[in-house]
Amino acid sequence: MKKTTNHKNAAPVFQVKENVSLEEQIAQRAHELWQQHGGEHGNDLTDWFDAEREINEWHQKRLHAKNSRNPGFAPKSI
Repeated sequence: MKKTTNHKNAAPVFQVKENVSLEEQIAQRAHELWQQHGGEHGNDLTDWFDAEREINEWHQKRLHAKNSRNPGFAPKSI
């Protein structure tokens, strides 16, 4: 008998095109998520909000990494 293992699908790596608007980045990611779900209709808001969260997290991480390389440019509270 063949033993099967269940592998958890890793989150796919997505590419953020920085030369387009934030809204376009989110739209592109939402479309990728829709395709990953097999193109099923009815989850457009969920895909949009997930894409929005992912893109915003990506920008936050990028900004944090940039600020840690240049600590003199980190925003300061007044």
